[in-house]
Amino acid sequence: MIGPYDFIRLVTVSLGLVWTATALVRLLRSAREWKEKLAPLHLDERAWRRWIGIACLRATVLDPLNLALLCLLVALWTLPGLG
Repeated sequence: MIGPYDFIRLVTVSLGLVWTATALVRLLRSAREWKEKLAPLHLDERAWRRWIGIACLRATVLDPLNLALLCLLVALWTLPGLG
């Protein structure tokens, strides 16, 4: 049987993964559209991939609010006596 704290952790992580995945899909779709619009500028493919990678990181993991919430969750989950 799964405990209540484990259930909440599982739901929280699952929601975070789903939201992150959908945000990345939307970001990559937008990047593809922008790449088509900016095709006449003949941008370097390597630089373009680097910019998109940085944008993906900033929109997901490195967003200050997301990072703060992730650190808070890890801190709460590692406290003794909560699970």
